[in-house]
Amino acid sequence: MAHSLYQQRITDIVGPKYDPRHVEAFMRVQYGTLDHLPPDVFMNDARFCALCIDEIGKEEAEKVAKSYGL
Repeated sequence: MAHSLYQQRITDIVGPKYDPRHVEAFMRVQYGTLDHLPPDVFMNDARFCALCIDEIGKEEAEKVAKSYGL
């Protein structure tokens, strides 16, 4: 499956260790939509959400991603 533009950018920021769907889902918990985020806020939040995924684990992150249809 092809990644969205958000997911491509997330991968550029956090690297391949994280499923970009998981990071995007966590960002959507906070913002709903991501279109309005300035580049520096998007980058910082992607990094922060990756740290959150480290804490809760990939299984729980997958549940969050599925809840957003990702």
